[in-house]
Amino acid sequence: MNPELTLYDYWRIINRRKWPALLIFSATLISTAVYTKFQPTVYSSSAIINTQPPNIYSKLPGADVAESDPWGTVSTEIKVIGSMEIASRAAGKLNYSLQKNNSSLRISPSEVLGSYRADRVQDSNLISISARSDNPYKANDIVNAVISAYSDYDLEQRSLQAKKTLDDIVARKNDIEEKLRSLEKQRKNFIEKNPKTGIGSYYADQLAELEIKRKEMLEKYTPNHPEVLSLEKRIENIQNKLSQIPAQELDLARITRDLRLQEELYTTISKQYEEAKLGLSSIVSFVKVVNPSFVSNIPVSPNAKLNMSVGILLGLFLSIVFVFLMENLDVSISTIEDIENFIKLPVLGLIPNIASEKRLDNILTDIFKKERFGMEAFRSVLLFNRKYSASVIESYHTLRANIISNMNKKGPISVVFSSSGAAEGKSLTAINFSLAAANSGLRTLLIDADMRRPVIYQIFGIPKQPGLSDVLAKKYDYRDVLRESSDFLTGEIKAEHVIRFSGIENLKIMTCGTAPANVVDLLDNADWEHLIGSLKAEFDIIVFDAPPVLLFIDSVILAKKNDGAVLVYKAGKIARGALKRAKEQITGVDAKMIGVVLNGVRASEMGPKYGYYYYDYSKYAER
Repeated sequence: MNPELTLYDYWRIINRRKWPALLIFSATLISTAVYTKFQPTVYSSSAIINTQPPNIYSKLPGADVAESDPWGTVSTEIKVIGSMEIASRAAGKLNYSLQKNNSSLRISPSEVLGSYRADRVQDSNLISISARSDNPYKANDIVNAVISAYSDYDLEQRSLQAKKTLDDIVARKNDIEEKLRSLEKQRKNFIEKNPKTGIGSYYADQLAELEIKRKEMLEKYTPNHPEVLSLEKRIENIQNKLSQIPAQELDLARITRDLRLQEELYTTISKQYEEAKLGLSSIVSFVKVVNPSFVSNIPVSPNAKLNMSVGILLGLFLSIVFVFLMENLDVSISTIEDIENFIKLPVLGLIPNIASEKRLDNILTDIFKKERFGMEAFRSVLLFNRKYSASVIESYHTLRANIISNMNKKGPISVVFSSSGAAEGKSLTAINFSLAAANSGLRTLLIDADMRRPVIYQIFGIPKQPGLSDVLAKKYDYRDVLRESSDFLTGEIKAEHVIRFSGIENLKIMTCGTAPANVVDLLDNADWEHLIGSLKAEFDIIVFDAPPVLLFIDSVILAKKNDGAVLVYKAGKIARGALKRAKEQITGVDAKMIGVVLNGVRASEMGPKYGYYYYDYSKYAER
């Protein structure tokens, strides 16, 4: 077989299986349409937000903006937006709105979470928040609720640390105030009890001031700095003087010194308190809406145009895949060259596909691969039918000429028509071949040698017995079992078909006869030489319609007893190996294998070399 395929070969492959491919394509489109029809209508709403702080924010007191990876920050915020925390807050806002509108409906956080999503806007640090719902207003409300919930959450998180710092400062400030009040009260009570003390207080004040000053200097200088050393000497002198003052003066000095220290701490903590309040008031949410959401009454799903486009492409793809898959799985032979090269026998004729007048039978056999026509449909495809053109009859004349040419024999001939398997059209070919031979003026005898499943008597509506089996059993003379045109007129073939068919008087038929107990013994032990000799003396062509070779041995026996055998092969019906095996069965008993008849051929499947032949012949015959 030639592995190189042309464009025409591809078209022929597709055309051979166009009906199953069309069925798959139609089923795909219908499935897509049904799927689209029953999909719920979905509306969408979206908004774009920015979560980055403005540049001026970093200059405000208490700003906590730190340098970081903006892409990583956006990814983190997207995960925060898609969290259950935000969904719960958004559900709360939506339920509050529903309650205000006197609605008994409630939305769960999981429902909200499943209805929206957040994504990064391409090539930017912006975030897109979109929601889907069966109601366009609900989708818009969900987007706005999510943005509001996220903005509140962002503000809370940014204010959390500042609030904690302020709370700590307030607690420390209250503690210092309490200590100040206690020291002031203690100093007042001490002076009231010791009215003559005072110098100690003076030295204590000086000592407190010098200690505060030393503390400030140590923040700038080392302990060995000259100014620090000088200050240490002054503190030491005052401490010496205080040591010479009575105990009451020392107590007053200690109280005064502690009071001055607490006052300094209070001043510092008050400054920190004001700064913390200012920092807290400066914290704002970074969430800013760039593109607000809006209500869209155009549904985003189902997209009928997109779905049908995908359905068309998928249908085409599945159809083509099916066609070429079946082609690869098809082990039959469909071209003349392939058959001749494979079995080394000539193709004797191409019998075109003959459609029945019963359209249902054509559909069942072509598409659903029914094995054979019904009886009425079978009768409608015989050459009796006026609608068949001269090209159909000519194909049988060509077959007869090729058979005679390949037999290299003059005079009457006896030919066995058989096939590899069932339903390849061997009975139809044998009958029409006989009709065509009679039409050309040849004395023709058609014998139904298929005693397993005879059909010829049913087609012509003539008695089944007596027939061939009775002749072989020597119960009847062959002349007594022959049926002719007068018998056809009383049968089930329409009389007008028989009358108008030229040459019908040249055709005789011998039915299968009584079903024997053992067909093989009857065929093998019959006096074929005498019978064939007698028949050839009266007829020009003797045609045997025999059962399939691979099913029964009958055809092999008949082929050996006659001048040769012709195998009818229907392309695409039987595997190529079966055809070769049938040929070997016949040639294995030294019977003559004349050739093969390619049956049921459509011009579109034969390729341009043979397809145009039928077209040109029919046109030529009309002139």
